[in-house]
Amino acid sequence: MVVWHVIGKSEPLAFYKATVDLVKSTQMALFMSAFFFLAGVAVPSNIHGYLMTLGLLSFYHAVMYVQLPGFINAMPHRAATWGLSTSFIVGAVGFFAVGYAAFLPYAVLHAFIYYRGLRGAPTYYPNWVTVTGLLLLPLSANHLEAIFSFPLASVYSLLYRIDSSRARRKFTARNAAVLTALYAAAFIGVKLGYLWAMLAPSLFLTLAAPPKVNDKYGAGSFFFRWAVALAPFGHHFAYTAFAVIMSVLCVPYFIGAILFRQIPTYGIELIATAALAYVSRILGALPVSALAVVALVIYTAVRTFREKYYPPTPPS
Repeated sequence: MVVWHVIGKSEPLAFYKATVDLVKSTQMALFMSAFFFLAGVAVPSNIHGYLMTLGLLSFYHAVMYVQLPGFINAMPHRAATWGLSTSFIVGAVGFFAVGYAAFLPYAVLHAFIYYRGLRGAPTYYPNWVTVTGLLLLPLSANHLEAIFSFPLASVYSLLYRIDSSRARRKFTARNAAVLTALYAAAFIGVKLGYLWAMLAPSLFLTLAAPPKVNDKYGAGSFFFRWAVALAPFGHHFAYTAFAVIMSVLCVPYFIGAILFRQIPTYGIELIATAALAYVSRILGALPVSALAVVALVIYTAVRTFREKYYPPTPPS
């Protein structure tokens, strides 16, 4: 059974079809994420938390899966892609019966797809954090633990990749292993009630891949590392911190690619709106925070779909 099409060693048409399916599946996840975020700010509190968490899970599935070929040097087979999408939907529905354990098939399949990118080249090392987060997802007992699983692991791995490169530091197996171990230990700490435990992986990440706080991304990267450890002061200190990192990393750089659009040029409007959502939620101004989230989703969609469309071109 073919699970991957290795880059540069696969039949062109099969590789192209697998690529198109991969992007279409991430588009579906992205649209689901927008729906969950918009619905989440409008529904009662008993379902609000799950919808917002599901929005994060969908979002990071989209932005990480669209980059996965670069992470493992291969394109997942079409069957693997659609099997993964199906298992995500089953998990989202199954949550109401068995909690986050319903995401076990999704987590295991997703981790298996990463298998060929777990050893060998140094660029594979950050995948260790991502896979650990995936396997922790079905072990989550509540929404906070769920966002500290795959979504947080995705951000940690991206920050390790990007800030190491910006600091001109090499990926090392030692740093990746320590970061992964500290992250897993911190997750266990959170399960035991020590919500400040995420300070440990954030501190090590800052030492191993120090952010350059001289632009929007650098400021957002630095802020996020510490904001996720503020959960003891209220879970939304961690929840809404994702809006900030999304506004300086994933939204401006990945959303256009997922939708086959030219990347829009943003000013400070994304991070300013995300900061408004964060501060207003912390201060208890819920209507303001909700409106800021809605504005982020709608503004990003409008800006992206206004850009030039670049349809995929089949091999000749």
